[in-house]
Amino acid sequence: MVETMSVDQQVSFYLGLSEDIIPLLKQSKYFEDARKALDLCWEWLEKKEITGDQIYYILDDGTEFAGLFMQMQMDETPENEDKWECIVSAVSFVDKQAYLQNNEPYLPAPIENIDDTLLQYFLDCYINVMSDGKERIKSLYEFVISKDSPSKSDILSFIAKN
Repeated sequence: MVETMSVDQQVSFYLGLSEDIIPLLKQSKYFEDARKALDLCWEWLEKKEITGDQIYYILDDGTEFAGLFMQMQMDETPENEDKWECIVSAVSFVDKQAYLQNNEPYLPAPIENIDDTLLQYFLDCYINVMSDGKERIKSLYEFVISKDSPSKSDILSFIAKN
């Protein structure tokens, strides 16, 4: 299904579904960091000026206190696990695309290991969180493939209406 999408369409798809999830993390003390990560990914999609290293730093800043990889583990609300998995999966996917676009010879191991199985994992987590997840996935997919390069505003408008 997604294999037929361009990279920009795939990124829009991941980020669009993540925009559906992010409000559900509003009570998490790490919400702002997750929000900033999605915003940085949107910026990469629209301008392609953000590097893989810049995105990766948001995932893992090298400390045990920050970075989405650590924060998702430190969130003590069990119901947030699949929500975090969606956000981190989307940011990781975008990060890999940023590295690939710049022909980087080195990718951090967690990013290097991203493959086609990530999408199914992401969708499974999304469906676990959203009661009407399958329908939402289908409608966003159809919307994204109807556009060559859907913008953040296109996606956010579509999500707001649905």
